[in-house]
Amino acid sequence: MQVFACIRFFLRKSGVAVFDPNRKRNARGEQRQRDLLRAAASVFGRVGYHETTTNAIAKEAGVSPATLYQFFPNKEAIASALASLYAREMAEAERAIDPEGEMSFTEAIQELLDFGMSFNRKHPEFHTLVIDAPLSEAAREEKQALGQAFVDFIADRLRREVPKLPRSEAAHHGQVALMIFRGILEEITASPPSARPRLQQAMRDAVLRYLKPILTQKKSGLPRSRQSQT
Repeated sequence: MQVFACIRFFLRKSGVAVFDPNRKRNARGEQRQRDLLRAAASVFGRVGYHETTTNAIAKEAGVSPATLYQFFPNKEAIASALASLYAREMAEAERAIDPEGEMSFTEAIQELLDFGMSFNRKHPEFHTLVIDAPLSEAAREEKQALGQAFVDFIADRLRREVPKLPRSEAAHHGQVALMIFRGILEEITASPPSARPRLQQAMRDAVLRYLKPILTQKKSGLPRSRQSQT
């Protein structure tokens, strides 16, 4: 740590701008950081994570590479910051879907799925970051929290319909629904726009066909495994 502190001191004395993660930023600096992330999103979305360079991001933002390095030390840090931002935004939006429970089960699940597909359609760069970028630990935690928000939403809706359903079982079904969502989302992302509406409908059908049989427990009160034996 002392070595890096000495390097930073030397560079500052020499008039060279360096990245400092602990530096507080004013409103102008925060705006510049947002502009850099917006430019990075555009480049990541066009060419993917691996083909993106910090020089390309700086050019997209209309700044010099030296200016970019004042805010982010490398491409990995930019990718992590952007992925964290998107993951938080998605998770907050998912938690805000129908908080009063006014929608039917089917409507609520479709709303969740449609939001997820819409967000990824508007931000194709998010997918390449999650799949290809070596995200920081903090960004991976944000990604995990996003997945948990999806699972919690499904589990909560199931238990509203089937109050006797154990929380652990409801969470399991939420995890399976998440796997279905991510699997088909992969296909949607890789498909041409003309094929996406059909795949999006397949997404809704697949998740609901998996979840709806669980609701029959509301009437029988039997575990799903025992229902299949009767």
